[in-house]
Amino acid sequence: MIKSLTGTLGTVLGFAFMAQTALADTANTSSLAQSPRTAMLAQTCAGCHGTQGYIKDNAFMPLAGMPKTQFTNAMKSFADGSRPSTVMGPLAQAFSAEEIQAMAEYFAQFPKNKSDAK
Repeated sequence: MIKSLTGTLGTVLGFAFMAQTALADTANTSSLAQSPRTAMLAQTCAGCHGTQGYIKDNAFMPLAGMPKTQFTNAMKSFADGSRPSTVMGPLAQAFSAEEIQAMAEYFAQFPKNKSDAK
């Protein structure tokens, strides 16, 4: 179990690092929700939260349609430790404020229910 969790955490952090480098040269977060770079960044969440934030079960919080403020506040709380989590703490610490904002905009653009998506 520990070995499996360690492997999963390493994979998630590896994806976070790749996504972080992909957005390093982007300064304008307002136009990032539609960018391929942000889509790649958001895919670091897909393993647990589903593609585009849609998930079929309730083991994890769905991210699709989440208000931007809720997403950014949650990520900040994970990063600073005020919201404890084995996986999300280190993961949230790996993202810059701009990357977190870009992901918040990305997930907020989708309707909460996948059936309502175009």
